[in-house]
Amino acid sequence: MPATTRRELMKQLGGTAAAFAFLAAAGATPAAATQSAGTGTGTGTGTGTGAGTATPGAAAATRRVRGLIARLTLDEKISLVHGATDPRRLGQAGYLPGVERLGIPELRLTDGPAGVNVTKSATGLPPVATLGSSFNLELAREYGEVMGREGRTLDMDVLLAPQIELSRTPFFSRNKDQSGEDPYLNGLIGAAQVEGVQAQGMLAQAKHFLANNQRLHEFDREKPENSYDFVVDDRTLHELYLPAFEAVVRAGVASVMSAYNHLNGEWNSEQSTTLTDILRGELGFKGFVTSDWGATHSTAALEAGQDMQMWDGSFYGEPLKKAIKDGSIPEAALDAAVSRILGRYDAFGMLDGSRVPARKEIDVRAGARVAREVATQGAVLLANDGGLPLSHAALRNLALIGPTAGQVATSVSGERAYGFEERLISPLDALRRTTKQRIAYEVGVDLTGTAVPASAFPKGLTRTGGGTGATTDKTVDFVGDKALPVGTTAKWTGTFVPPTTGEYALKIQGWGAAVSLSLDGKELTTAAGARDSFARKWSSIVPTTDGLDNGQAEPVQLTGGQSYQVVVKATGWATTIAERGPVQVRFGWVTPEQRTASIAEAARLARRVHTPVVFAFNGSGGSVGGGGDFTTLTLPAHQDELITAVARANPRTVVVLTAGCPATMPWRREVGTILHTGYVGQEGGWSTADLLTGRANPGGKATVTWPKKDTDHPTLDPAHPERYYGVDGTVTYSEGIFTGYRGFDKAGIEPLFPFGHGLSYTEFGYRDLSVRRAGEGYEVSFTVTNRGRRAGAEVPQVYVGPPRGAGVEMAVKTLAAFDRVELRAGESRRVRVRVAERQLSYWDTDRGHWVRPEGRRAVYVGSSSRDIRLTGTAR
Repeated sequence: MPATTRRELMKQLGGTAAAFAFLAAAGATPAAATQSAGTGTGTGTGTGTGAGTATPGAAAATRRVRGLIARLTLDEKISLVHGATDPRRLGQAGYLPGVERLGIPELRLTDGPAGVNVTKSATGLPPVATLGSSFNLELAREYGEVMGREGRTLDMDVLLAPQIELSRTPFFSRNKDQSGEDPYLNGLIGAAQVEGVQAQGMLAQAKHFLANNQRLHEFDREKPENSYDFVVDDRTLHELYLPAFEAVVRAGVASVMSAYNHLNGEWNSEQSTTLTDILRGELGFKGFVTSDWGATHSTAALEAGQDMQMWDGSFYGEPLKKAIKDGSIPEAALDAAVSRILGRYDAFGMLDGSRVPARKEIDVRAGARVAREVATQGAVLLANDGGLPLSHAALRNLALIGPTAGQVATSVSGERAYGFEERLISPLDALRRTTKQRIAYEVGVDLTGTAVPASAFPKGLTRTGGGTGATTDKTVDFVGDKALPVGTTAKWTGTFVPPTTGEYALKIQGWGAAVSLSLDGKELTTAAGARDSFARKWSSIVPTTDGLDNGQAEPVQLTGGQSYQVVVKATGWATTIAERGPVQVRFGWVTPEQRTASIAEAARLARRVHTPVVFAFNGSGGSVGGGGDFTTLTLPAHQDELITAVARANPRTVVVLTAGCPATMPWRREVGTILHTGYVGQEGGWSTADLLTGRANPGGKATVTWPKKDTDHPTLDPAHPERYYGVDGTVTYSEGIFTGYRGFDKAGIEPLFPFGHGLSYTEFGYRDLSVRRAGEGYEVSFTVTNRGRRAGAEVPQVYVGPPRGAGVEMAVKTLAAFDRVELRAGESRRVRVRVAERQLSYWDTDRGHWVRPEGRRAVYVGSSSRDIRLTGTAR
């Protein structure tokens, strides 16, 4: 039987480099490259740097690359496929040295996915989860433009973005870095970012390929053999986890990053099935594949299709050279990898001097404008009983409560631009400046705490280090005028005796030195660690109120009067670290009594004012700022207790959530107004003030389903531990395509807030639905009217149902198109969106291609996946 798809032809030819050579000679074009994205948003997908159709210029570029490969020595080729140390130490993630004699430039790779993360400052954009909630593809392109433009100015070449994993489980700590649980939305937001980044002459690298959806069991660095295998069937891969990568390939993405995890029995970095057959064969990817940092496990990865090892040459350096010389790996495999890398150099004008020129300086105002717009458009009004926008009466007698009201919660953890520190204005300060009102404030949950007093160290603390012999200190509180000399390295040991029994929040805070805190031999937390040539204050969701990095330990139960052995370490930064200065270090705490008093004081303040606004937060990883997965969707640090106390003291309580993922709400019946701002970036104080006062109207939509309780989510169903926690070393995606809203619909579970949900300060009406055939898909049109008294944005969403007798189980509803519509008060607009054939199809695993089942389909138009306003039929 003749092959009917590129993948089948690849299989018949062995899936090797010879097959690619055959296909190239035959002029085969991947089907993916010719299909329409089918969005109703009017955003194109071509950038001029993708695969495209062969042109004389492309042919010349190919000759140029072939000529370079013929002149490169073996050592030079090897130097182009693995990371090295940048002699300039700019603080980026990766570096290739280039080959000066042949005009091959250096290559610098910098972390995204939310801004440029290097030693020098760049715009602190809100994370991608906030961007995704805008449902605005043009804004996503602008987001990419800021990163690409600033990256070039900062001498970078490759941006490690967009991050386009699907938000499969709410416990994944990196959900904040991606645009939600729907593959269609995820792909469009990712592709728009690629277009923006690459229009600036910056190469985008989409990550992490493939099915990299949780930290738990993902990768054990110390013992890789203990990492779990992730088992995902072919249909689920194609319908949920590959569409975003297909979208960015269509957009011409220059590079893809292979993920840490095992997938279906093999490391992602060594998967010829996914890297060669699917990514390059089915999807038509023409760029190069880089490993995640430390995710390479052998030289065999090169032949599988991974072109570059980062961050070093532990496998692609001397071991690869040895393997080529002894014949175990053909040099042709190395040539193929180098040609793909240099091919992208050439496509971006890096070999002939035609690259888009870099700007000399960062346009701080332009970046700030986009950051503020993303934070504004990405805010989701989850509930509103009239508490927002704040009334004149509320503004005259208002109180803000919570640490992320007093300090701006830009984001959490690393892999982002920290932002320009002088622009970090808190919501409290922004509101005071905007309204000219005296606004009361209580911290409610104290993330800074106080220095642990001398009374908790009855024998003092012994300080060693620095070559001066041992000394005794009463406490560890060397900040401000009491800071230690630049470069100081010291260690404090002693007996710590808490005064009362209860839960303590212990903290290590510092700057100018990497600091750590251990109790009874167990390290609890660290702060102010430097990376390469810089450090950032991102150990917690906010720094201390006096400007230190703020390491937060998990809450610990201590017994009053019992002795614990404490160790505090400070290692002064090296001379190469930017902002190196006096060493500041503090061992801090919040005692049970302090915590109770803070909540009580917040409740007392709530009783005295017209409206209290509680700002609640969550970190990354179930703790405040950690890197592991969440273990619960409960807000940390007794915030449910705080919100409940304030709401019972004042029924007008408003809650603002600065969180990158859903949270459970045991206080939901007591709080009528909830605004989810997400993490807000460097301009988030101003955007939050605009939203609270009504200067801006929230129009964002939830990109994930919010469960009422953890176990309502399909991946956390107690009957299926294999889905997240794993069984016998294997995590199995047994839910198939039914995760997120698809899973809630299938199970008939009512969510706390559904996918696509988001209210406004105005109201929108829908009418006059029309569904008609348009090519292989449908055109869906309807009228949206702003029925309120203020301008606002609505995101009408089009979902399709399955036909009868489809042959496979399909989702009850699948997002097929959407648009973001800005309407003046009283304005109506006819909205037309295109539903592409792909959104009507399923992946046939037996035949290895997409199948569109025949039959009538329900077409749903609504304001969310559960708020359906119009229903029609596609025939």
